[in-house]
Amino acid sequence: MTTPDTSSNEVLRLVALLRQIDQLLYKVSQSPDWETMRPHIRELCEGMYGRMQAESDRIRTLMIPQIREAYLNAAPQEDETKHLLPPTDKDPNE
Repeated sequence: MTTPDTSSNEVLRLVALLRQIDQLLYKVSQSPDWETMRPHIRELCEGMYGRMQAESDRIRTLMIPQIREAYLNAAPQEDETKHLLPPTDKDPNE
């Protein structure tokens, strides 16, 4: 496994996100009561839900084409299922 380039935008974005989360957690820990904690907890939850949705969308974007391909490759060809159809009395060329 390679170490990510610490100058990359993604690493810098993640560090800033962690710093923001740390600051919100600190504010929660310093709040004397629930009412003063609530806006910080709400902000933490909104960020968490947003990240979870973004990750879910990213996984879905990656997986849906692979799932479709797997089903297409697994689908039996017409000749393989012909013997499963009931016989017909009519000539199909009519």
